[in-house]
Amino acid sequence: MTKILRHMRDWVVAIAILALSLLIIAKLESEQAQRFEGSFLAIDGDTLVSGGERLRLEGVDAPELDQTCTRPDGEPYSCGADARQILADLVGAGAWECSGTDHDRYRRLLVVCRRGSDDLGRLLVASGAALADGRYLAEEGLARREGRGIWNGGFERPSDWRRMRKLEEVEQTAWVWTLVPHWILTWLGE
Repeated sequence: MTKILRHMRDWVVAIAILALSLLIIAKLESEQAQRFEGSFLAIDGDTLVSGGERLRLEGVDAPELDQTCTRPDGEPYSCGADARQILADLVGAGAWECSGTDHDRYRRLLVVCRRGSDDLGRLLVASGAALADGRYLAEEGLARREGRGIWNGGFERPSDWRRMRKLEEVEQTAWVWTLVPHWILTWLGE
């Protein structure tokens, strides 16, 4: 019986040490997080600026500024500009605190912004101004079912839209570089 009690005691101690270690790690990570509060400027539908630092909202992907979507009647509108305005209106309401530790490939700090129990990314996705990108999937589903924001008409996913623009740029550049040798040879008279 005492052998069983010793094993149980050892397990309880091991679990307590593990839990304490995890709490210490979480505390150290939260102290390393960069925090921003005060006024924010909306650059586009998912990027803010505060004190010269560009902040990318983690877990959302909003239409790009020059991206257009269509209304239910097929009429195009600037959904990218609308997304930026919705973000500007939300952060303009004040008292947001944004924090993050990682950067994206464009050197923007990836942040989660909160005001009390409100989460800025969750509000954007729930309004239909942005798509879920790893987080907020339930909010996206609800916005889609209720036809909010971009879900009320037609749109191209922002990631697909960006990819197509890059392909178009590559095609245009390739076209120029195909003609340049021809122009040079013609100019040289060959």
